[in-house]
Amino acid sequence: MRVLICAGRFYADSNNVTRILELCEQKQPIDVVIHGGHQSLGGIIEGWARDADAHVVRYPANWAMHGKYAEVRRNLFMLEDSRPDVILAFPGGEDTADCISLAHKAGIKVIEIDS
Repeated sequence: MRVLICAGRFYADSNNVTRILELCEQKQPIDVVIHGGHQSLGGIIEGWARDADAHVVRYPANWAMHGKYAEVRRNLFMLEDSRPDVILAFPGGEDTADCISLAHKAGIKVIEIDS
């Protein structure tokens, strides 16, 4: 299964992210973990993936090229390019909501996680 993780840039509950990934892994093996280079959680996500023997695909926002639209453009490209089976959406702001909306429009299953 290909899992994309999205969260607000200030979301930092690494225990919750790890717990949710473990629950998902119990239901169906995770082969690929996709994320946007989250500053607080990126290392936790990638560490979990290494321990689970899953591949990691990282899509950091290109601030130099796209300025204030970097996250929006990254989210659109990330969804189209990575082809996730499911999105784990942790609390966030407008860009996280935009990612969730794009996923719904694309018919991708979204699991919204409360804090």
